Amino acid sequence: MASSSMTGVCADELQCIVCFELYEEPITLPCGHSFCKVCIEQHWESREEATVCDCPNCREVFPIKPKCQKNVALAKLVEKRKLVPGVNVEKMKLVPGVNVEKTKLVPGANEEKMKLTSVVNVEERRCTEHGKPIQLYCKDDESLMCVMCLVGQHKNHEVVPVELVHDEFKGVLNAKCPELSKSKQHLESQLHQLKREVEQTQHSGKGTVDRMEEKRLALYQYVDKSVDLMKSRVIKRQNKKLFLLQKQMDKVKEQLNSLHETNSTLKAALQDLETISFLQGYKDVIKRLESVSHFQTLKMAQPTVLDFSKEEKNLGSLIELHEIFLKNIMKPVELQLSELDQSSLRRLYGRTPSLDPNSAHPLIKISRDLRTATRTRTDNHHPEHPDRFDYYVQVLSSDCFSSGRHYWEVDVRSSSRWGIGICLNSMGRKGGGIECGLGGNPESWCLLKYENKYSTWHNDQGTLLSVPGDPELFGFLLDCEEGEFTCFGDSRVLHVFRGNFLVPVKPAIGVYDDDDGHSVRFCSF
Repeated sequence: MASSSMTGVCADELQCIVCFELYEEPITLPCGHSFCKVCIEQHWESREEATVCDCPNCREVFPIKPKCQKNVALAKLVEKRKLVPGVNVEKMKLVPGVNVEKTKLVPGANEEKMKLTSVVNVEERRCTEHGKPIQLYCKDDESLMCVMCLVGQHKNHEVVPVELVHDEFKGVLNAKCPELSKSKQHLESQLHQLKREVEQTQHSGKGTVDRMEEKRLALYQYVDKSVDLMKSRVIKRQNKKLFLLQKQMDKVKEQLNSLHETNSTLKAALQDLETISFLQGYKDVIKRLESVSHFQTLKMAQPTVLDFSKEEKNLGSLIELHEIFLKNIMKPVELQLSELDQSSLRRLYGRTPSLDPNSAHPLIKISRDLRTATRTRTDNHHPEHPDRFDYYVQVLSSDCFSSGRHYWEVDVRSSSRWGIGICLNSMGRKGGGIECGLGGNPESWCLLKYENKYSTWHNDQGTLLSVPGDPELFGFLLDCEEGEFTCFGDSRVLHVFRGNFLVPVKPAIGVYDDDDGHSVRFCSF
């Protein structure tokens, strides 16, 4: 607390509560509070009711404007204060916090803090409108202000010293620290997990590339072996036929030589004129002629050419197979959604749909955060609306999707009979026909649990599913461009609907339990 041994009073006792400077021509009101004469006159002039005069400190109202007389004793103390060596009057300002009627200091406030202090940057701590020091905070307008502002736009507002609101707001921020730290730790854990997944992906990719290089060599060897085998088969068939043809040629040559010899013998016999000699050789000639006579009756088959089309076709099929394979692997590479787990889907495409109260059946109560649909026995007296279901206990989301990928999850642990899916906004709402039930029409797609059995429905066509256990959480991924709506249960793909989802569709919930209190909830991401 600033004080002076010469004056025997504290410095703040010699300052005007309006301008926060040493009194200039101090005057004292009937209530006992003192002010600069100019300050009190300006305060009264700024009042909306010019005929009403009050004390800026205690707010006492004076029916008749008090006669302002100079407080001589106080003025002398101020003069003595100005003469104290080493006192820099310009830097002596009040720290925010004064006891004014509307401000009503919070009980227990540390009055020691509401004293003079040295201000480094005076201009930044002054009210831009009045030029007075800022020492108050308006909670209604959430703005800083000076005492003069109390009689202006902040009149009748809840105003507190900045020192107190400073401690209050610091408490609010301190309370946020554990939550922020927890979120930071959670995100750091996610980042660590993603980095580890990056390393695993890089490692798995490198291993796959190395193995592919090995398979390339094996493929080369396989192709070489296949071609060599086919060539070997062709040569073997060719050589076999050539061997047989050569045997036939040798046989024909042998017969031809025999014919030449027989012909020579025949000519020699015909030229033999001696009777006895001719008759002695006649029988031999006849036998030789008979032995070669059948050569003339042999018929040669038409020449045949070996057919190697089968071998060529086999190799052609191998080439065609590789062409088809090459076309497939040359297609644009796209990450398959089946390769992503549900945590990745949450991070990439996670959504938290909001329920539309205007569509909720009268027996459905919507939570304040628009996430939970609860079945009730009694009518919730929803106002009439053309979008409201009046027969099926269902509700739609207010969110609408027609492009991109969207993933959401639904908590079903509090319900034993439910339907979850998507539908066009044009799906029927009134009456008990199939056109109004999820999955009972061409405009909706639904995963249903009923009587402890799971099934999918679209256009009144159902498919029974085998779902291990009894999952409490189900995930749904809508891929509008691919035209796929995928249902997940315990990280397993249960079913994939296919349709035209480039038209706007909405997430939908049906709570089909008969008992009161059963609910289905959209999970928050």
